[in-house]
Amino acid sequence: MCIRGASEIQSKVLEKIKNPDVRVYAVYLPILRGDAESSVTAATKKLPDERVSYFWDGKGEIAQSYAPVLKLPAGYVAWDVYMVFNRDAEWKTEPPAPDYWMHQLGGVMPERRLDGDKFAEETNKLLPTSEK
Repeated sequence: MCIRGASEIQSKVLEKIKNPDVRVYAVYLPILRGDAESSVTAATKKLPDERVSYFWDGKGEIAQSYAPVLKLPAGYVAWDVYMVFNRDAEWKTEPPAPDYWMHQLGGVMPERRLDGDKFAEETNKLLPTSEK
């Protein structure tokens, strides 16, 4: 699923929105068996855009921090989620709430299920008209 999501972001968002100010931060963490820092290199091939930065969160701290921000049900962590922030978002003491987000989690919030076209639309809304 994560690979499908990365491919969706690449083809529906990054390939269609050419704005050089758009940034993607792909954070990988150990959720599934076989998830390891060494597998991140292979995963980067799904998001080959130069605007993407890759990170390994070996303890899953970001996923745990974002679960309450996204109002996920108890027991869920925020992995396989896709978030859009405006350019002023800043992580201070707490993680910033995204302006929009979608996911590929099972059994939760079907209205937020990843749809690359919708995600691109919401991303475009945050860009100044002159920069789209």
